[in-house]
Amino acid sequence: MSVRVFVANDHGVLRGALRAVINMQSDMEVVGEAATGPEVELGIQRTAPDVVLMDIGMPDGRGLDALAAVKRIHSGTRTVVLTFQEKLGYIRAAGAVGYVVKRAMNTELLSAIRAIAQERTFADASAGNLLSR
Repeated sequence: MSVRVFVANDHGVLRGALRAVINMQSDMEVVGEAATGPEVELGIQRTAPDVVLMDIGMPDGRGLDALAAVKRIHSGTRTVVLTFQEKLGYIRAAGAVGYVVKRAMNTELLSAIRAIAQERTFADASAGNLLSR
């Protein structure tokens, strides 16, 4: 069974690259995408993904709101935050169970998605073990 992934990022080129990399995996598939907070909420309602890969720094300022909405709309969906921010406050504020800094995504992203889908937490090496604190 494939891990159903929803990609939420305001950069179209990055969304496309993430979609391509994820869909190349035999155990994953992208089931939806969004560029804004409101699109995330609607997309989660429509697709009920296993994992949301979310940039909380969306330009509409609603990334954190959308993250909270994911939990409200579909409680079984787990979230991996993908961000430039490397601060503990962002990890805690996000309420996500996975955290990958964008500069580490080429080595950590797929591992994060797999870990989150298996109901574990994940923080890339640059963030240390901050999620468990």
